[in-house]
Amino acid sequence: MKQIFSAVFESVWKRKETKIFLLFSLYPLVYWVASLFGDSNFMQITNSGNSKVGYLDFADMILNSMDTMILPTLALYFLTISVFRRETDDHTMFMYKDINRKNIFLSKYFSLLLILLVYFGVFLLSSLVVHYTRVVHMDFGTTRFLSENTYYTFLGLQSIFVIFLKGVLSISVSAFISLRFGTGTTMITGIGLSVVMMITSIVGGPIATLFPNGYSQFTTTVNNAWIGLVGPTMLTMFYSIILSLFGLKKFNSMEY
Repeated sequence: MKQIFSAVFESVWKRKETKIFLLFSLYPLVYWVASLFGDSNFMQITNSGNSKVGYLDFADMILNSMDTMILPTLALYFLTISVFRRETDDHTMFMYKDINRKNIFLSKYFSLLLILLVYFGVFLLSSLVVHYTRVVHMDFGTTRFLSENTYYTFLGLQSIFVIFLKGVLSISVSAFISLRFGTGTTMITGIGLSVVMMITSIVGGPIATLFPNGYSQFTTTVNNAWIGLVGPTMLTMFYSIILSLFGLKKFNSMEY
């Protein structure tokens, strides 16, 4: 399994789709450039009252801005499709005839999760650089690493973590849909699911709890902040396990 994973991850890492996806992790640098044009309204940060923007606040705002424009999510869908569909579309499944299909599937899946971790690592690092080289010198900036109080720190951490979970869910959904239905259906599903999650998170209520980003409505104090972490985590694990089982079943049944 270890040798298979290393080979699969190397293959995933070298894909152009991986490079395109990881480019979005440098998005904070776009803010750095945009901030040089003081009169522009592009990517302007708004802070309420006299509150100052610390590193966590900045990273959270930029990440949510990226999440809203959907493009990074679609890039992740496109990457997942290329990882799980390429051998089928190119009729090269015969290369796996002597290898356990389950090990191949899991190696592909965990390789994508590792790419997602790299994406968030690079994003947080680039946000750190931009914050301490640019934002701290602005009127609303501060050298503070966390938010101004414990509650807002929890909200920021929860927000970032939930977007990571949405990435995990995107991999799980696109892996299954691409194996079962193909590229076009997968991309349409990605766009539709992203829009639905955004709408339900705004509307709130019970229907919002069907998605990882629908639990912030319960995080009203520090004492119940755990709901905004445990709820999305358990939900994402449930969806991912179910989708992976169906995806593996389909992957096992595919002809050479």
